[in-house]
This record gives sequence, C-alpha cells and structure tokens, in this order.
Amino acid sequence: MKLDITSIIKNSGGIISIQVEEALEDLKTSLGTVSFISPVSFTGDVTNNNGILKLTGVAKVIYSTVCDRCAESIELELVVDINEDIIEKEKIDEEAVEIFDDDRFTFSGNSLDLDRVLADCILTSIPMTQVCREDCPGLCPVCGAKISEKACKCEDNGSTDSRFEVLKGFLINNE
Repeated sequence: MKLDITSIIKNSGGIISIQVEEALEDLKTSLGTVSFISPVSFTGDVTNNNGILKLTGVAKVIYSTVCDRCAESIELELVVDINEDIIEKEKIDEEAVEIFDDDRFTFSGNSLDLDRVLADCILTSIPMTQVCREDCPGLCPVCGAKISEKACKCEDNGSTDSRFEVLKGFLINNE
C-alpha cells in the first residue's frame, strides 16, 4: 500500500484521508494456528505534524484460528486502533537513532509504505488466547470429548498428580 504524500510533505498541518482494502504480503503466511483470510481494511488519515507524519485510524482483518479450549476451528475479526508517528529517513541522525532505539517507522521521498506499519500493528494486537465463545466449556479432562457437544459419562475421581499431594495436606492444615 503506497500512499502519495506529496500534498502534505511541505505543508505542516496537512491531512490526507485514507480508505483502503488490500491484502498485505506480511500477513499471507500463517503464524502458528493463526491465518489471515481477508484483506486488511484501513480507514484513517495521515497528518503532517512539523515533519513527523501521524498515522491514525482503524484497521480490520478477519483471521482463522483454533479455540484454545475445545480445539474447534473459528473465524474472528480483529479491529486495531492505529496511532503511529512516522519520521523521514533522511532526517534521522545517529543521536536520534540512539534515542528512539531505531524502532520507529520511517518514510522517504514522496510516498509512504503503509504495509509494514499496518502489519506490525496487527501482528502485535492478536490476542494471546483464542476462544470460540467466552463460556466455552472446553474438553473433558478424562476422555477428551468436547463437553459442549455431548455429556460424557466420565467421573472426576479427584485424582491429582502425585507430586501435588503434599500441597493438598498443607492447605487443609492451615485453614
């Protein structure tokens, strides 16, 4: 996604509105159980704030994954608020690199490549836990059947790992 920023590059306070939908190259490969199945939709704007471009808006993408509780395949929508400062590459000196630890987004010339900015924001916003629904009961710890589909006849006999038996007595004695 290349954005022509010629109209605001020399105009402090200039704004370009953006509304795009495109598949990002960085999101075409799977990340563990996460696969992106829709193009990224971005609505927002770029503002020139005294030479620093401020990208703000909302990015949306649909991805498929597996529920962490019941292992069912699910599709979820990820909505990410974007709020990033982008500095001109030619204006970075060695002192600024040390200050910013060289992790800021940059642009050069009269175009801004939104792909890396959007992909980084999306990838760092994927939730750590994926569930098909908040009240998903998961799998039976004894037989492994999906509890939501069938009521298994397994009985929880209270068996625990033998290494934890000492702790069981500790908690009972301290009450």
